[in-house]
Amino acid sequence: MNMSIIKSHQIQPNLNSFIAEEVLAVAKVNAAEHEKLAHAKQFLDRHFPLDSGSHQEVISYVVYYQHLLAFFADGSHSGLRQAKQFVAFNGTKDAPSAIVLQDQGCHVELCFDRTGMIGARDLANLEDVQIETPMELTAEPKTTRNTTSRHWLSLLHAGMPSANDIQDKLFTAKDGGDYSLQSIVNL
Repeated sequence: MNMSIIKSHQIQPNLNSFIAEEVLAVAKVNAAEHEKLAHAKQFLDRHFPLDSGSHQEVISYVVYYQHLLAFFADGSHSGLRQAKQFVAFNGTKDAPSAIVLQDQGCHVELCFDRTGMIGARDLANLEDVQIETPMELTAEPKTTRNTTSRHWLSLLHAGMPSANDIQDKLFTAKDGGDYSLQSIVNL
């Protein structure tokens, strides 16, 4: 089997451009909530595509065993094209309050809230999509840095402070164990 190996120094520029592209695109969207929501779901379609259908058309997400299923209005459902991208959730399997996806070492959290400003008007009750970005804590030269902090950028609530920046997040891993995103990570 001929498989290329991606080195960590190759992933970081890709990750940075991945994050910057989405944050700048959302920041430029100075429009109604539904346009921001549509853009956030397009982001999901590009980076976490479904086997069939679009995140735009999803009415609910369900955790089925160790898989994420997206249900559509016509009763059909689809999983992620790359099932390994689903890593954790909060809430119940039949009505998660949060879903954590991972791509290229970057976490993305889908937050659901039926009574939220945006979630109350979305078919899937999607309240926010947050992208994790590592931010260095020290002002020391890059060669001596070994600690980073997770910073979360919201695609739907741009400009609002995120509670995720100051607290550890604990989820249920898809295998049933604990899945923790700590606010400080030693590299």
